[in-house]
Amino acid sequence: MQKLLIRNFKKRRSLLIFSILLLLFSLILPLGYSSAAESILKYRVRSPRTSRITHEITVLNKGILPVKNIKIWVPIIKNETPYHLVLINDIMANLPYKNFENDSSNNTYIYWQINSILPGNIFKAKIEYSILSFDVQYVIDTHLVGNYSTKSWLYETYTRPEQYIESDDPLLKEVAQSIAENETNPHILASKIADFVSKHLKYTVQSEEKGARWALEHGEGDCSEFSYLFTALCRACGIPARVKAGFAFHSNTEITEFGHMWAEYYLPNYGWIPVDLTWHQVCHQDSLHFGLLHSFPIKYPYDIVFIECSVPANIEVYQTVEISLGSIADFENFSLANLTYDTICKTETIESLYFFMTMMGARIFSPKDYENLENAIKEFDLTVQRSLETKDLNGIKQANIQIEYISGLAEAIIFKCGIMLTLIALIITLIVFAISSKKRRNEACFTL
Repeated sequence: MQKLLIRNFKKRRSLLIFSILLLLFSLILPLGYSSAAESILKYRVRSPRTSRITHEITVLNKGILPVKNIKIWVPIIKNETPYHLVLINDIMANLPYKNFENDSSNNTYIYWQINSILPGNIFKAKIEYSILSFDVQYVIDTHLVGNYSTKSWLYETYTRPEQYIESDDPLLKEVAQSIAENETNPHILASKIADFVSKHLKYTVQSEEKGARWALEHGEGDCSEFSYLFTALCRACGIPARVKAGFAFHSNTEITEFGHMWAEYYLPNYGWIPVDLTWHQVCHQDSLHFGLLHSFPIKYPYDIVFIECSVPANIEVYQTVEISLGSIADFENFSLANLTYDTICKTETIESLYFFMTMMGARIFSPKDYENLENAIKEFDLTVQRSLETKDLNGIKQANIQIEYISGLAEAIIFKCGIMLTLIALIITLIVFAISSKKRRNEACFTL
């Protein structure tokens, strides 16, 4: 009778374990989503930030005679995909501006034309912005980088030498060739150049612009020299590159008197890729970088306020730039900014869920669902990318729906993984119980 009971218990235990295993197998079946993204994912947009920036410019006549025929160009921060969406809240000055002007590098300026500034007098202007900015990480597949159109305006413009970017200098060309060796992929080559410049230059503030050749010879420089040398070496290797200027901050509450410079290189199928070597950002731009100038007009010096007048030596220019916390309420009438902010904010929750389910073993317990979730996230990032590049509000609405779906999918995978882990714990408990029971029976038999 005792043997019969033991056999029946073993059968029930085996049936229970088989049922649990069958349930485990059924849980591995996918939740049902698949997507084949046909476009190239160039970057991911994350961490939206709202800021207010105030740029104040003061022009002083320090001489003893009037300065006449003054022309002032102040470049502005404007909408720039995918880095920031911008509202100019106010332009205040003691004289009205004449108009907005654009140049061949797609820079936009506020332009003032002033008859004269008397000795000791000043011209003051203040520009106030509300800005929604993003942290942008490029995701470059070297196999998808296209070929350059070497006869295009872009290629010819951004591979030729210019002031401070002496890409035709023999020493620069020799160094560029030694860095390149046999590498032909422009992305890999640009990465090698960035690594060389970062190691070769020591950050030292300069009182004036020095240029790429000087930086290479002396092994030091500030953000300007880092940018010039990187750009010049890229151009010497046939990679279109340019220097960019604007403002950069370490926090959302800061005042500075200085602009900042970084670089960009161009990849077919990907566009302009940011490189800020003094901030250790390669293929990445944080949400506290704000671009003013994409390359520079040749007739102006490398600065972020441009002035022409009758007696330039008598003019001094001062500026302060202040950043403070903004609010999404500042964009109440800017539907694209509002919805984009709401949509991108939700990615933080998704990334937390993604990390959590990965730690729970989703790759093992639910590999197909895990793959489907990754595809859904990629499709979401592509939708955001396309929508920002075309300023498509309906596209952002679609991305918002996608992120809600991804959230539900992630929660379902976590629930499934939780059940799997619970069942595995139960199986282990049953096995331990069975081994323990057998051991006790053997001990009892031995005692008898």
